[in-house]
Amino acid sequence: MRKKALLVLVFVFLLILNSRAQYEVMVSTDYPPYNFVNNKGELEGFNIDILNAIAKIYGIKINIKVADWKTANTLLEAGSIQAIAGVHYDGTPDNRFHYTRSVIRTNHCFLFNRNFRKKISSDIIRTEKQPLIVVWQNDVLMRYILSINPNATFIQVTSYTDLLNALDRADVTCAFSQKITSMYYAAKMNKTNIQTSNEEVLERNMGFKISKEAPTLNKILDNGLEIIMANGEYQKIYDRWIDDYNTHGNYWSFVVKYAIAAGFFVVVIIVILLVFNYFLQTSVKNKTRDLQLQLELNTKITHELEKQKIKAEESDKMKSAFLANMSHEIRTPMNGIMGFTELLKSNDYSPDKQKRFIEIIQQSGERMLTTINNIIEISKIESGLESINISETNIEKIISELLQFFELEARKKGVALTLEKKEVCTDDTFYSDTYKLNSILTNLIKNALKFTQKGHVRIGYTIANDRFSFYVSDTGIGIAKEKQDAIFNHFVQTDSSISSRYEGSGLGLSICREYVKMLQGDIFVESEIDKGSTFFVNVPNNMQNDLINTQPELTWENGKTEI
Repeated sequence: MRKKALLVLVFVFLLILNSRAQYEVMVSTDYPPYNFVNNKGELEGFNIDILNAIAKIYGIKINIKVADWKTANTLLEAGSIQAIAGVHYDGTPDNRFHYTRSVIRTNHCFLFNRNFRKKISSDIIRTEKQPLIVVWQNDVLMRYILSINPNATFIQVTSYTDLLNALDRADVTCAFSQKITSMYYAAKMNKTNIQTSNEEVLERNMGFKISKEAPTLNKILDNGLEIIMANGEYQKIYDRWIDDYNTHGNYWSFVVKYAIAAGFFVVVIIVILLVFNYFLQTSVKNKTRDLQLQLELNTKITHELEKQKIKAEESDKMKSAFLANMSHEIRTPMNGIMGFTELLKSNDYSPDKQKRFIEIIQQSGERMLTTINNIIEISKIESGLESINISETNIEKIISELLQFFELEARKKGVALTLEKKEVCTDDTFYSDTYKLNSILTNLIKNALKFTQKGHVRIGYTIANDRFSFYVSDTGIGIAKEKQDAIFNHFVQTDSSISSRYEGSGLGLSICREYVKMLQGDIFVESEIDKGSTFFVNVPNNMQNDLINTQPELTWENGKTEI
């Protein structure tokens, strides 16, 4: 009996201790009326009031922080916070986190200007010849509209203000956007002529995403939601933030019209009612089938929206990486040129030293020119301006000239540069883009010499009827297996200390990969740390001159890295 009493006391103590704990929950600041910063700089909204109401019930402290979506998820995974508010959960099993019951359902809808039309629906859009739709700059939303009407045209916007202002144009059919937030901005802009359709699509459950390490918080939020829904507090919060913007268009007028029509058919003629009922059942079956397909599409669209959001945030980081890398690669040789040019003005140095200064200036200029050329090449590739120029290609001549070109550099470093393997299995002429093949070989040989301090750099190749295959092997520093995929990305080197020991923009292998893709070939690397690396390239013989700029998916075997 005493043991049971002791266990009860311990349980009560732990419950009180947990209730006094402080939890940290993150929200975004640009999603009104769910969570946003008002004109006074205060954080408020539907989700904020929900959290405060639950905290008040349990007498706990919930510290609400703000961050962008990706940062919040990173902190949640690291255990720095316990939960994220305003998360859309599609029901997919997730063993890493808890998800509370749905706090509210969000959806997209069609918005129209009552000055120009009486109503809008997907059926109306489907029957119009070429509807003009206002949407956010988002491929997923545009694909949804195109699934309704492939002839639709778009006005793309980046803000709710622009979206609603575009509806003032008479030639605009409608807008497609998140319902509650759109009507929130419509009210703030005093646009009383804006109305929503009765169709609600892309419906998603919004709730709290909670760390597995905070099961108590999960129970608090779930139970707290149940309590405030039962005691009326949830309805007060909903009425304050959501109800005014959750409009339903002319819903009741439609209900009345259909009720009158149905009553008329029932009273006047039973036969017509039976015929109508038959067609109605057929329509319901078709609609059910459409809804099932639409549900699958909605799930895919939700995942695509998340990917687009993460991709946009990663794009900002890539810009920062580009500026930092280029600042170093251009400023360093420029400082060398300016510094040694200043020294040449003085007569205090011997002719030998002055000659050395001139050599350094020349080397710095060549380094900066290489960096600029690489930037231009990668920019042309990414913008789609780089094209393929197929012509008769003398591969043996290219390799012979490159061996002669790099022989002096290899000799200075004490590295043996040799042609290890040469197989020509055909007399047919080889057709490809000579410039791009030369650039691929040049970058691979240059990289091999750069990262090899002793030993050798070996080249081997085979020319067959339909393919040119070659490799560049070195005894350099090698590449860790987990980093072998990343070296083909822009501005990437295998180690953070590499940039201090070896100059370079980190674009050479990127350019190689893109050129190989354009030639419909493949490239991969085999490497071991401190033993060296071997890069393999295969390029087809384009005898029919029908090369296209798209790259098919490639599959590698024997443990080789896929590019």
